Amino acid sequence: MTANTPNFANGLKDIFLAGVGAMALGAEKTQELVEQLIAKGEITVEQGKEINSEVLKQAQTTAERVGQQTQAAASHMSDQAKTAAELLKEQGQSAVSFARSQAEMATDNAKKDSANFAEALKHDVLEAQMAVMTPEQRAEFAAKAAEIAARDANESDQQ
Repeated sequence: MTANTPNFANGLKDIFLAGVGAMALGAEKTQELVEQLIAKGEITVEQGKEINSEVLKQAQTTAERVGQQTQAAASHMSDQAKTAAELLKEQGQSAVSFARSQAEMATDNAKKDSANFAEALKHDVLEAQMAVMTPEQRAEFAAKAAEIAARDANESDQQ
């Protein structure tokens, strides 16, 4: 669950308790009003009991309805938190997968770059060596290179 869910649940609880408190206060004020009307003789004691009973029933019905609505809202928030957590998990897995594929691509590119660099370096070294050779040494080197190339070609044909 998210960090805000407990705060939201506490807020719902506070609203519910405030509603119950307001109903209790309303019931007290109704009781006082009924007692005043009985004292003035404007209603009978029996009518006062009926009014109090009706107000109490309405308060209980309202409290039950608010309680059910509060539970439904809390349940809905819980479901939303679970859905959000699942989405975050999926996004995290996607990010890890993406990072892995990027790392693999970077590794492949680094290998290719290394091979290209090694090939270029080998050519540069050969050119440097040939630059300091005498013409006889170059001819001897070329003959040896041709011999090696022919041997490599024969080996690859046999495979």
